[in-house]
Amino acid sequence: MTKPTIGFIGLGAMGEPMVARLLGAGFRVVSYVNRSREAMERLLPHGIVEVSNAREVGEQADVVMSCVFDEPQNDLVLRGERGALAVMKPGSIVLLMSTISPGYCQTLAAEAAQIEISVLDCPLSGMVQGAVDGTLSLMIGGAETDVARCEEVLAPLGNVMRCGDIGSGQVMKLANNAISLSTFSLLLEVRDLVATYGMDLDNFMAILNRSTGRSFVSGNFPMPKGRLKMKGMPEKDVSTCLQLADALGVSLPMVQQCFDAGRSEVEISG
Repeated sequence: MTKPTIGFIGLGAMGEPMVARLLGAGFRVVSYVNRSREAMERLLPHGIVEVSNAREVGEQADVVMSCVFDEPQNDLVLRGERGALAVMKPGSIVLLMSTISPGYCQTLAAEAAQIEISVLDCPLSGMVQGAVDGTLSLMIGGAETDVARCEEVLAPLGNVMRCGDIGSGQVMKLANNAISLSTFSLLLEVRDLVATYGMDLDNFMAILNRSTGRSFVSGNFPMPKGRLKMKGMPEKDVSTCLQLADALGVSLPMVQQCFDAGRSEVEISG
């Protein structure tokens, strides 16, 4: 059986190694240059097909993977004047791999269904190394039949983890990021206490990671390096989580406190 053609939008730090794995698995991958040609130049020898814009990606793809930063960027590449959605074939699939709100995914899915295109949310966890190694956690939400259709194209990237209906993958990812970023903030505070007392921080971390306070964050410290600042992606992800909580009438005081602390000008030593 012929493999589906994948249209990949977003050749960033995560996107480039993901595409490399898809090409290595024998998929035809179509993409285009947005900001920098460097990733494209590295992927061309491996067989990536370069086109001019997202619309041309949509014209050729059976599955479009959108791995851009936020909702406005998804709107641009999917719904924009040169967006992919309007020209995709009936029966095609869009995978929203950005970390965005579940409501956005649900609205886009309802819109796309009118032209017989399926939309699934499939945010990622595992950092760049997971993308390189093909060990990402792929938190997918959508109809079971559509998820099953995507398993072949997602297999080279990592582990498909079914979360429920459309939007539930985003809920899982937002919850995961709120926990990991809050844990990082807490760890930095406690390291400050330990260092001020005079204990060797390397020894502290070694003992911590063999004790009940260990976590993925402590085991992979520092992540990010140095200080936690709620800017860029951390700010987007945690603020989206807090907005979802507010819409649902759920209180997240500890997440809110870590978010506020990260946005302040007070630096926490790492």
